[in-house]
Amino acid sequence: MDSSPAEPHRRDGPRLPSPAVLRVLGACVGIALAGVTAATGGAPGFLERSLYDKAVSRLLPAVPPSADLVLVEVDDRALATLGERWPLSRTTWARAFHALAAQRPAAVAMDVVFDQPGPRDALELGEDILEALRRSGLTEQPAGEALAADLEARLHARDGDARLAEAISEGHGVVLGAAALTNDVPVMAPLEDGALGTPLALPAQSLRLQAQEVAGSIAPLRMAARGSGTLNMLVDGDGVIRRYPYAVGVSGQAWPSLALATALHLTPERAEPLRELAALDHGAPLMRLPAPNWLPRVSLADLLHADPRSVGLDLALRGKTVFVGVTATGLHGQSTLPGQVAVPGVEIHAFAMDNLRSGRLMRSSGLVALLGVLETAAVLVAFAWLCRRARTSGAVLRWAVTLAVLHTALVAWLASDPGWVIPLVPSWVGLMLMLVVDAASRAQEVGRQRGALRRLFIRYPQASVEPAAPRQDAQRARADAMHQD
Repeated sequence: MDSSPAEPHRRDGPRLPSPAVLRVLGACVGIALAGVTAATGGAPGFLERSLYDKAVSRLLPAVPPSADLVLVEVDDRALATLGERWPLSRTTWARAFHALAAQRPAAVAMDVVFDQPGPRDALELGEDILEALRRSGLTEQPAGEALAADLEARLHARDGDARLAEAISEGHGVVLGAAALTNDVPVMAPLEDGALGTPLALPAQSLRLQAQEVAGSIAPLRMAARGSGTLNMLVDGDGVIRRYPYAVGVSGQAWPSLALATALHLTPERAEPLRELAALDHGAPLMRLPAPNWLPRVSLADLLHADPRSVGLDLALRGKTVFVGVTATGLHGQSTLPGQVAVPGVEIHAFAMDNLRSGRLMRSSGLVALLGVLETAAVLVAFAWLCRRARTSGAVLRWAVTLAVLHTALVAWLASDPGWVIPLVPSWVGLMLMLVVDAASRAQEVGRQRGALRRLFIRYPQASVEPAAPRQDAQRARADAMHQD
């Protein structure tokens, strides 16, 4: 009868997939995340927005200041000096345009929409009186004619829209603001003709920003200006603006933003290259950010009260591209950029135009998004192959760290040099999952080897005791024989 103890009973549990299959599943998770990022418009994905914000605001080189851009701001000091509230009167705007025209800037871009006509109650009464005076026949007499001429001059002086249109027409390339009517835009009356001018030759349906109607300045002002551009921004779900919409699709037509309209006016000979750049990433590429306080500023109060022959004013404005907008506390749009808060919208339009004309645009969709998916797949497939060749967990960990560092360096170089933004986090997630699977499988293998050794050592002492019994009997017999002798 075999006296050896019975072997421990093995419990047959559910069989887990092999480590190779689990590694493939981990790689598929990372590739799927990259695919979702590509399908939803490109990097940065929802998992990597905070990392992107820190990188683009702290690590990427800031946009250098441009010597030919300047901001004329309606700041707190301007409102206090003028004794007005926002919005400013048409008379004040007419004075501002006259003052700007005297300095001969290259262009004036307005972050303002004059969508409502000025007050006309007194003007309509005066026009009725003038018409009645002419019908009465009094204008045929010298005194009546002089009275009618004086009344007409006074009416013209009080017609803010007419004076503003004259001042705009005197300017050198005034581009007015407009607004594509989306859900996040305050209620404004759409244009009756529905057009800001000549639409862009761009595929309107593929643009990121879409609207049903567009609002703009009143017709006399649009006719006096050189063009109009939309002021809309694209705000992500977390409230941060990362992309600038250079074009907006409105009922099948594409209309330019303020930045694009200004650039087209300044360099009409580059119209086709500018439109091609503006169409990148469905018309809204990622922005390269400027350094804080990169834009020279001139207060509207200084513009209106300084001597037109001032040398300082001449140096600040002559030949420059002037952006005009409100920066007073609580009045400008509280726009949040990566790493920057409460940025006036007029500044965003200014450096968006600077990025466009210099070609400093960052793209993340189309072929760049496909490159991101392929790069993620290459990293994870390479790690899966290296896991099978590595003999120890330490070697696997070293390969994972090496691939993560190389992947991060490639993503950083692509973003900083050619301006291609590909996903960063999906490869990290895939590497982490595959690393956990490899560590778990190796730990399971070590556990199986320990169990085998334990079972072997349980049997080994029992097998060595049984042959020792005859030797002990022989030794006892020899001892008894010696005792008898």
